Amino acid sequence: MHRIQPVIKDYAWGSHVALAQLAGREQPSATPEAELWVGAHEAGPARVDLGDGHFCGLDEHIAGDDERHLGTGSLDAFGRRLPFLLKILAADRALSIQAHPDAARAASAPEGVYGDSWAKPEAWVPLTECEAFAGSLPFDEASALLVGLDVPTLTDLVGQARGAADPAHALLAALLHVPADDRAEFVAAVVAAVRALVDAGSADEATARALRTVLDVHEQFPGDVGVVVLLTMRHLVMTPGRSYFIGAGVLHSFVHGTTIEVLANSDNVVRGGLTPKETNVEELLTIVDVRTPVEAQEPRRLGDGDGPTLHHPTAAPHFELFEVRPNETPTALPIGGAPAVMLALDAPVTVRCGDEAIRLERLECVWSSASDPAAVVTGVPGSRLFVASVDI
Repeated sequence: MHRIQPVIKDYAWGSHVALAQLAGREQPSATPEAELWVGAHEAGPARVDLGDGHFCGLDEHIAGDDERHLGTGSLDAFGRRLPFLLKILAADRALSIQAHPDAARAASAPEGVYGDSWAKPEAWVPLTECEAFAGSLPFDEASALLVGLDVPTLTDLVGQARGAADPAHALLAALLHVPADDRAEFVAAVVAAVRALVDAGSADEATARALRTVLDVHEQFPGDVGVVVLLTMRHLVMTPGRSYFIGAGVLHSFVHGTTIEVLANSDNVVRGGLTPKETNVEELLTIVDVRTPVEAQEPRRLGDGDGPTLHHPTAAPHFELFEVRPNETPTALPIGGAPAVMLALDAPVTVRCGDEAIRLERLECVWSSASDPAAVVTGVPGSRLFVASVDI
């Protein structure tokens, strides 16, 4: 077991205050802090404290003895790469509309499309109320909203998609293929209609909130056809304590808030809009899954009815996520024989592994290798420890 230092990523959509507040810093950050990474990804490996002022990257540390650090189960399933990455995502602006491939497509796509042959499932566990668009609406539901806006070009696109074998996919393709020269006028007309509908007050509360969020995103990305695509996606208002799993091909755009995120340790992402980065519409349409809904999932409490450990369900073998609310009584962590990273929130916690004990303040982290003795944690009222491991 080693103390590790996470890496903070500064992206334009990040927050100046969210990570600062979680860490107990009195001042906002000078730059927007978007993500805190706890893992061994080569683009931002955590730094392992080896003692006596010596540090190395967690990826380098694992590579020094991957069987001891990862264990045979993880090695057999995922090779010599730590299969998961734990993050805190803190967004003040919308992230791109994107989707991730499954492993088969990542391995078979033309050279250069993906950086590795991995799927990239992910799960969110909000720390604050968060907003996102995730998953496609059923075609009938999306078409009713779009036709109701009474924008002739949009109504025509819906009508054309209606006769397709997969209307939801055809509608998405039609929107993403609106000619570049026509997009500004098209988006402006749709946004004006959305604003009129909101101002009229005739939409139900949930729809009105979704439409207001679309208008907010348009202020960030004026003229981007992705703003119209959001109208075909399910709007999520996510509350703390639940988890939301994003599988292969599921279209999503995280809009606002602070969340724990656990994901497969991969860079494979395809963007379709709401970004200054490169988009790849044809690949997005190849991998997109317009049928799978994204639903809130309740955690399962381990042990007796009031035990301190919650298991957040996921549908990916690359990772599993536990949330522990420790007290003075030592709580055993359910990660024996598997690698794990741990992240403390809100108040100090102490992790013990054999004869070694590490006290973690807020946003401090620990690495536990597969060969380490069973770990236990204690804490004060209000403390939390998130533990990411591999589901083997």
